[in-house]
Amino acid sequence: MQNFLESFTLKTLSRPTTTTQDVDLDLSDDSDSDEKKPIEDDQETLLDLSVKYPDYDNTGSKTYEKACRKFDVVPSSKITRKMDSDKDTTLDLKHYGLDSKGTMAVAMAMVDISENNLKSFGAKSIGMMLHDNKFLRELNIGGNGFTDLDAPFLTKKIEEHMALHYLNLSHNLFGDLSGNSFEHMIAENASLEELDLSWNQFRIIGAKKIANGLKENDHLKIVNASWNGYDDDGAAAFGDVLANNKYLIELDISCCRIGPEGFGKVMKGLKSNDALEVLKIGKNNIPDSAVETAVDLLLTLDPSTFKLECLDLSDVMLTGKSQERLAELKEPFPELDIIHGYTDSYGKRRMVGFGDMGQEALLCLKEYLEECNMTVTELFSRFDEDGSNSVDYDEFRQGIRDEGIPLSSEQVDHLIKYIDIDGDGDIDFSELVLKIKEITKKRAEEKGKRRQEV
Repeated sequence: MQNFLESFTLKTLSRPTTTTQDVDLDLSDDSDSDEKKPIEDDQETLLDLSVKYPDYDNTGSKTYEKACRKFDVVPSSKITRKMDSDKDTTLDLKHYGLDSKGTMAVAMAMVDISENNLKSFGAKSIGMMLHDNKFLRELNIGGNGFTDLDAPFLTKKIEEHMALHYLNLSHNLFGDLSGNSFEHMIAENASLEELDLSWNQFRIIGAKKIANGLKENDHLKIVNASWNGYDDDGAAAFGDVLANNKYLIELDISCCRIGPEGFGKVMKGLKSNDALEVLKIGKNNIPDSAVETAVDLLLTLDPSTFKLECLDLSDVMLTGKSQERLAELKEPFPELDIIHGYTDSYGKRRMVGFGDMGQEALLCLKEYLEECNMTVTELFSRFDEDGSNSVDYDEFRQGIRDEGIPLSSEQVDHLIKYIDIDGDGDIDFSELVLKIKEITKKRAEEKGKRRQEV
């Protein structure tokens, strides 16, 4: 029986530097050589007419050929053979030199097109592809600049697609206006097992809509909704999910501007939950008092039905008293791992904690820059409208909000105090650079100490 293509990777696309009608392309770097070299199989652009198509376009190869004609591009027999292959379940097209039209042709056949900034035209093309291709199991369209206006083109087709198991929509620009679309998509799709909505712009309304969908879904197992801006009211909606959803085993709502009230409501949701194994809620404004209250609540739960194995409080700084309270959970819940203090790689490894919330906030800012592939200079230039290399506190706060950097107001206040070395009421570019270099050096020293101790 034929194995249909289950996932598709089309990352790091590069646009050809020249346009040519000659399909016998020489992609060699040896520009001085007059001898024409044979075309490698991976770079082949001529359509091999010997390729046999099935009666029905189960693999998407016919759709690909028709799309190539539509966009007036030369189809690749290499791509066609991979689509029709009985053995290949992943189509990897790195370094194929596909331009925007070539990309759209493949997208109409089947797709995992991440980090290509496809925007609205790409969203419509992917929607068309999902309508025709019913066998795709994994779809990664993160980092494509999709907005609320693009959501209907995608969510409706995903809602109706009954083969998708994994969907990545992270690093886009979806927000509250598309909340209804995502609510219906999540509630109605009966095949998705893992969903990634991290690094978007959902706020309280969006959180409530996503939560409503999750309460109706009995198939999703893993949901990453981190790096948005839910605040306490949005967190309460996810707490309601935990109280009503018996299928979710992992939930990530890290770095979502959640405060002590929202954290408490999420933890209360665990009272009626006997399925969740991993809860990630670190990088939020969770004080010692909220953690100690959570300990009191957990101690009242039945260990025989409690399934939680990991409570990730990454970058939540706790005093000695609160750490002692956490230790009380070891006896009733010996399998429960609680991560707190500054951590590397989203809590996968512990480090010596930094006690200052300003340092914690700066680390979150640094991580945001790394995730967005943005320099400190680029970020500061967006804050500094007059080019003076200095911004006042209000301008700095507004810049943080405009960029969607997930820091609470309290974290921003501590960050300002930590950065403003001379205390003159302004944040200088040089001060920000100096502090980031300082914190980077501390991270390196911590890692070095840890390696020596192992």
